[in-house]
Formats: sequence, C-alpha cells, structure tokens
Amino acid sequence: MLSEQAIIAALEAGKPISGQFAEGAFHLEVREYVPYIATAVHAGHRTRASLKSWYAISDAERLQEEDPFTDGMIESLPITLIARDSRYEYDLNRAPEQAIYTQAWGKQVWTEALPNAEVDVSLSKHAAYYRVLSALLTTVERKFGACVLFDVHSYNYQIRSHAYAPTFNIGTAQLDTLRFRTVLDELKKQLGLKKLAGQLVDCAENTVFQGHGYQANYITRHFDNTLVIPLEVKKVFMDENSGELFPVVFEKLQRNMHVALSKTAKTFAKNHCYKPLRKAKSTSLLDPALINVDAALYRIAKNLETLHYVNPSNIAQEKRRFFSKRHYQPIFKYRPLKIDPYEFKEQLYRLPVGKIQDPIVKDLYRKVIDSYATKIELITQIGREAFLYNSLRYYGEPDYNDINNATFLLHARETETLPKKDITAEQALVRFNQAIETMGLPCKVAISSKLVAKAMVDNSKRLLLVNSSAMLSELDINALIEHEIGVHLLTTLNADAQQLKVLHLGLPGNTYTQEGLAIYREYQSGQINLTRLKVLALRVIAVNMLLKGDKFYQVYEFLADSGVLNVNEAFALTTRIFRGGGFTKDHLYLKGFKDIVQLANSRSLDNLYLGKTGIAHLDALDALVEQGIFTRPKYLPDSSRDPEPDTILSYLISSIK
Repeated sequence: MLSEQAIIAALEAGKPISGQFAEGAFHLEVREYVPYIATAVHAGHRTRASLKSWYAISDAERLQEEDPFTDGMIESLPITLIARDSRYEYDLNRAPEQAIYTQAWGKQVWTEALPNAEVDVSLSKHAAYYRVLSALLTTVERKFGACVLFDVHSYNYQIRSHAYAPTFNIGTAQLDTLRFRTVLDELKKQLGLKKLAGQLVDCAENTVFQGHGYQANYITRHFDNTLVIPLEVKKVFMDENSGELFPVVFEKLQRNMHVALSKTAKTFAKNHCYKPLRKAKSTSLLDPALINVDAALYRIAKNLETLHYVNPSNIAQEKRRFFSKRHYQPIFKYRPLKIDPYEFKEQLYRLPVGKIQDPIVKDLYRKVIDSYATKIELITQIGREAFLYNSLRYYGEPDYNDINNATFLLHARETETLPKKDITAEQALVRFNQAIETMGLPCKVAISSKLVAKAMVDNSKRLLLVNSSAMLSELDINALIEHEIGVHLLTTLNADAQQLKVLHLGLPGNTYTQEGLAIYREYQSGQINLTRLKVLALRVIAVNMLLKGDKFYQVYEFLADSGVLNVNEAFALTTRIFRGGGFTKDHLYLKGFKDIVQLANSRSLDNLYLGKTGIAHLDALDALVEQGIFTRPKYLPDSSRDPEPDTILSYLISSIK
C-alpha cells in the first residue's frame, strides 16, 4: 500500500514503482519507463464493506457487466494502471458527476439513494486515480516527448445482440485519426495476425463501441502528445454468464495482445517520440520466477540426449552379419535408460510456469515442457514397436510435397565427377582441430566408434565426434566444418552464453531448424554438390519406405542401387532410419533446408543461432532479444568469404516447392 503522495513523488523522480493506493482501489506498476501505458479501468470487482448492504444487484450481476481478466491481458507490459474497485462503486470511465450509477443496463443498482458521505468516498478515489494518471503521463511525455495509452476493455457478445461483433474493436471517436492513422493501422494489423483457439480473428473500428469514454476524453483534453486508444475485446476468452475463464484461449489472447501492443508501441515511438523506445534491459534483472523455472527445467532435462540412447552400441557386429547373410534383419542393442520416465514427466509438469510474467516466455516454456514430455516417451520405447509411433509424434513424417521434392532431386543429372573419399577419420580430426582453432572456439574433437553419422556434436561436452570408420572427401571435410562446427557447435556455444538455459535444451522444432541451417551453411559456403542434395532426398524416400512397411534389406538395396551411395553408406543410412525401431528424423533435413532458404530471402536468420531454436519461434526470439531476455548471439558463421552460389544447384534448390 502506498500513499498518493508517495506514488506521485516516485513518478516525478522517474523511479520504478509497484503499489496499490487507497486500500487497493487501483494498482500502478512501472517496471521501467517506456512511452506506452496500458490501463484496465473496469477490471475490478471489489467494493468496500460499507456499501454492500446498499446494493440492489448481486455479485454475479455486477460481474457480468464488469471486464474481468482485462488486467491479465496487460499485466506483462512495463507500465500498467489497473482498477481493483468495481465500476458499480464508481466508474472511472465516466465523468465524476456520472461516475456513480443509479441504474445500469436496465437494473436498479441501489436499494435507495446513497448517503453523501459514501458518495464522497467513492468520488475521492475517482479523483485520485486521475491525479496519479496525470502524474504518470506527465513523466512519460517529459521523458519521451509523447505517449500511447492502451485503454483496454471487454464486451459481451452473447447476451446482447450485435449485427457484427469483431474480436477486437478500436474506438476512435475522440482521436486525431489523421495524425495517428499509421499507429492505429499497425494495431489493427497486429491484432489480426494471429489465430485465437484455432479461429481467425478480426479487428474493426467503431463498430460495437466508438470510444466515447471519460478516460479518453480526459487524456485528449489535457495531454496534447498522448494518444489514447480505447480497445474492446470480445469475451471469447470466458463464459459471459458464469464468469468462468477459458484458460487456453486466454493465454493465447494474452500472448497475442502482448506482441500486438508492444509492436504498435514501437511504431508509435518511431513516429512520435524524440527518444528511442528502450534499450534491452540487463539479463540480471530477469523475472525471478523465470530464472527459477529455467534452472529447474535444465536440471531435470539436461541429460536427455536422444542420439545418446538411439545410436546402437553394436553397429559393427550387426553390419558384419548383414553383409554375410542376405535379408538379415539387424538386431541392434541400446544403452539402458537411466531416467524414470514417469517421475521425469511429473517433475516437468510440476514446474510453476504460470508464475512467469511475460506471456511470450511463458508460452515458450510450456511448449518446451510438452516437447520434452513427448521426447521421454520416444526414448522410453527405443527398440520397441511403440518407438515408431512416438518418433512420428516428435519428428513427423514426409508429406506429399517432401516426397515430390526428393523424387525431383533424384532425377537431376550429375554434371561433375564425384570427389574421391580418401581422408581417414584421424586425418579429418586434424583438419577439424585446425578449423576450431582458426575460429577461436572453446571446444574439442574426438574419434568415436559408436556413431552412425560421419560426425556429430555432443552438446553437453562441447565436443565434435568423428566416426572412426568414416572415409571422407575434401568436400566432405569442408561441408562438415560448416555443418557441424559452423552451426551445431556455434549454436551450442551461443546457448551456453545465455543466462537462461532453455536454448541449450532446445525449443520445439529445433532439429528441423538446426539441420536446415546446417545444410544452408553448406550451400552458402559452396561446400555442397548435387550428390549431397540427393543424399538428403534419399533420406526422405527411405523414411517413407520404412513407413510403408519395407524391411531393412529392401531399403538398403534401394539405396545401394541408387547410384548415389556405396554399400557402406547405404548400410549407414538404412541404419539411421531403422535404429530404435523406426527413426523418422532424417526426412527433416531437406524440409528444413527448403524452409531456411525461403526464410533467408525475407529476414535475418541471426537469432536462429541463439541456441537450439525453432523457425516457428523466430518472431518470439526477435522480441525477446530486443527486450533483453536473451543476449544477441556471440558467434555467427563467417560468410565474408562465401562464393557466388553454383548456378545449377541454385536453380534446383529454387525449384523445390
């Protein structure tokens, strides 16, 4: 509880502040000073005890016409002013002389006229709200030259008849729409970008409400450089009659509004402020709830490396048996799981993610937790029939487009002689060490006899492992430097540099994104040829054959007869696909590459290098870097020496749909 004088003094001094005034009449939160404010003047439901005997309407009737949960829609923003008292005690969006209802929506509010003493108490709180609001706007205008205030409300659409009830309604009756048209259009665009519970949303102007409220009038009359935007949200997030919240819809709405209001504020600041919106805050000031959840999640999930468990431990023995006996079905052995899957999932879902303030971050962590719950089910079923089902849940399967793209690439004619594979694993190790030293990266290289791939990164050890039986060409070496070191190791190091460890664990879709980036780096650096693209295509076809029921030897024979792979490479790729019981991951390489190429034509990919990220989360990552939740990637690929792309390869890649 803070006095009005303490609040105004803190505002005038430009200090952060968090507190309630007048026994909780309203709550002011200023985490940092920015040129945008959000208010929820009808969010409150409480009334003081001395009035309760005077009400002629019930709590449920009051709730129906209040704007519950509008405070939650804006609570993650840096500056919020939220009413806790009910509009049925005094309405902050009405002038003082009209602020206390006699009747509302056809119902008598009081059993008899209120005593003057009670009226005076209510109006004193109404006046105090506007004095604090004035002090807040004065401070923000002084700091930035201008301010935008989002005046957030909600409205009933089921118990009332509306010819048209948009998801969002902006009221502009009291605004200088000519002066602020760019900002208003940006808000409408941002609010309409994302679906809500699978449904399209729309944002209209002056359809259900026109924005005639007192707060907008007061601000427009007293502050020349503050734009106030009355915003009504249709109550699709709750049951209008019972007041029950729909949590999944609300959390999506909360996240969408946070993004929309923040991006609109950025547009406003660019066009109307004389000071930049804000600098990224120090990660030392992160939400304590977020830090606690992140640390706990990392502690639970840090050792859950899929490839550690899914790579067979007896590949060499089964390879000898396969080549000595036609149609032999290899029987692979795997490391025992050292985690109790049920306890693992229980620990995941006990994490208090709901306490995280920022809705973008909260949404990100919930998706990571769901992804890890699926991942543990995948690993638990290694070597069993259910593994393939869980692989499909986690990695998906090639679709019609993927298969067509793969078939298209396999029909392309080779125009170059294939490079000779005469470099051993020991020789490759020397080259990889030289590359790491040149890049100045704090990591190591080692040889392993337990790999299916030619090379792979052990993220937890910052270690590049090279397959002891691999024979590589010069092109292979250069491609692996770009692929394994230039992407997989760089993103591991960038993730380790973050205060939060979630990007070390990996966001949903990180495999598809990582492999897409890695193949893209091969392409950018000129270390890819048509054979490499055909190998990616063969992975798609091989996964599809597995899903259609083909046996190990049938997939192997197809690959060996393709003219692209030798017998050892065909066995290795077949093993990649069949390990665990059916590992569908490999179809993602070509899909990821295709999508990264398209994405690179329209925006920067830098923030995909923050760690084990996902393409679907790039907008969120951009926003969180700007907020200072994540720091910009320390390591990025060196593209300064990249050659012009090969004309034929570029044509083929551009033809992938």
